[in-house]
Amino acid sequence: MQLPSINFFKRITHRLSIYLALITLILLSGISVHAQDQDITMTRIATNLNNPRGVAVLPDGRLLVVEAGTGFEPDGQISLLDDLNEDGDYDDEGDRTILQSGLPSYNSLTRFFTGHDEVFGLSDILIIDNTQIFFAKDDPFATPAHSGEEGFYGDTGVFYFQLGESEAIELAHSEATINSIVYDSDTKTFYLAESGRNRLGAVTFDGEIRTVVNLPFMAHDQQPVPSGLALDPTTGDVLIALFTGFNHDYYETDLGFQPGDAKIVRVNPETSELTDEIVGLTTAIDVAIDEMGNIFVVELATGWPTVFMPTDFPLDDPDAPPDSGGYPRFSGRVTMYPQEGDPLILADQIDTPTNITVGDGVVYISTGLGTPGRSIIGPAGVIPIVGEIFKITLPNP
Repeated sequence: MQLPSINFFKRITHRLSIYLALITLILLSGISVHAQDQDITMTRIATNLNNPRGVAVLPDGRLLVVEAGTGFEPDGQISLLDDLNEDGDYDDEGDRTILQSGLPSYNSLTRFFTGHDEVFGLSDILIIDNTQIFFAKDDPFATPAHSGEEGFYGDTGVFYFQLGESEAIELAHSEATINSIVYDSDTKTFYLAESGRNRLGAVTFDGEIRTVVNLPFMAHDQQPVPSGLALDPTTGDVLIALFTGFNHDYYETDLGFQPGDAKIVRVNPETSELTDEIVGLTTAIDVAIDEMGNIFVVELATGWPTVFMPTDFPLDDPDAPPDSGGYPRFSGRVTMYPQEGDPLILADQIDTPTNITVGDGVVYISTGLGTPGRSIIGPAGVIPIVGEIFKITLPNP
């Protein structure tokens, strides 16, 4: 008897992913993308971005945004967004000024065969003293940045430049991908979510990274991937969003994440004491906190994991069939956990939100993970992946 070919199984697996996406579409077709409170509005303010990630807000209301790029070439960039005609968005000619370009961009599917269509390169950004811009860059395939180091090749770490200048300078060199950075102005310390090492790191302006805490494994022995950070202004603690790694032992199958195991943890950076803050999440990918202590959590997806994307999927083929890319699309959620009272869902059924920024009663969300323009199935049918930024106004106090 002749056994089925490998291609046969790949075709069957791919068809299953499409069927699951169709089922998800049917289930979500009656749900619109809006918050559940009439005092909350959600507005698209920027579209046609290439994997937008972190957003920083300048004192005058202008935005800084990092884009991880397309994943095919070094086209990551940092842009300044300015609503010149005051129409409420940053999509008009002249609204976007590129400050840094030609930065690294790669896809984890083709580089590390993860089964997910995820683009990496730039991940987060912040501004200090209204002029110094700091950002996290991941370029593991670069020429060795430090020839004295053994076993590590790359140009990965935290970099900075002055607003109005173009040269970027390395602040700290990291051995691992940095998913998020926050800054404590009281101690003049940056905290880093080093996902490649599953740890919370810290660095001052001397550039030497130290480990604050190594994160323990999750409930089903998954890697505790730190994906987002927030600094609690009321305590100085650091909040970490833990996005569960692969579960390799779920009824002898692989899951890209384990629903219910993701969580937000709190770390005292002085003692390294680690405690659970919010549990029972599906895919905690970022966290923020405002001056009153209200916590905001972004979940990339809230559905059950989809079939992994075939590692030989033609990402650059415009005629390729739609594929979820390893995550259930249009199931992302943003939830506010107030100091008092019940959690409030600010927005749900949004497409793969990745980053959150909170300030002055406004929440900024970056969405649209994956290869730009690749086909996925959305609530209205087959659509291309589009990177966008949304603004959510918070309910009146």
